[in-house]
Amino acid sequence: MGLFAPPTGIARADHDMATMSETHHGDASEVSVGLSAEAADFNTAFYVGSYQGITPSLEWMRGRFGATAMIGLYHITENGLSTYGAGDAMLGGMATLVDREDVHAGVALHVMLPTGSELDTFGMGHMMAMPALWASWRSAPLTLSASAGYSRALAELGGLNHGLMPLVDPMNMQELTWSAAANLDLGHGLQLGGKTSGGAPIGTGQTHMLGGGRVAWGTPRVTTGLEVQVGLAGDPFTVRGVLDTALRF
Repeated sequence: MGLFAPPTGIARADHDMATMSETHHGDASEVSVGLSAEAADFNTAFYVGSYQGITPSLEWMRGRFGATAMIGLYHITENGLSTYGAGDAMLGGMATLVDREDVHAGVALHVMLPTGSELDTFGMGHMMAMPALWASWRSAPLTLSASAGYSRALAELGGLNHGLMPLVDPMNMQELTWSAAANLDLGHGLQLGGKTSGGAPIGTGQTHMLGGGRVAWGTPRVTTGLEVQVGLAGDPFTVRGVLDTALRF
């Protein structure tokens, strides 16, 4: 899994793809099965509360190509109302265009399916298409990575604006997205990292941004990490903690 495994989001997925490209060698297929648990507090203009969730994920890599699928299952308490439900599922694919020892770069396309309830603030209520570019550079023990993308609702945008949605992964109907991350290999499988990501609306909407730090330990087959994130703009959440683990075959 990548430096920042769950929760869902285009920046997170692009970074996972970059990490898969870095660690995968040869033309043999590699499959990664992941599970994350998260908990967050939020305080927005309309909602106050918290949510907890688990997100199973599946990733596949062969040569320069990869694919990923994930969906979150949540419990939200908003304005005193407790609700359980699934979030929007995300399917994605990527291709590595630059594959050198120290530099990797490529393109990705993710599609978010409206499996989450918009009324219960679990989902967007419509499909989202999210193409992006990603790149990473490594000079041991440091790895830097970044992504830039475009997200758009596959719906008529005229007169349709529900603001940042859903609560568990807020985004605009149409926006430019970005992420930047740094990862330091401390040896013996221990890694320390930091990341920031966000989105800026095209037209009506609100800029959102988060930042966080992560510590992880892993082997070539298993990786487990703990991260803490804070909302920096757009009230995506006040603070969020994520525990994740991944097994590669």
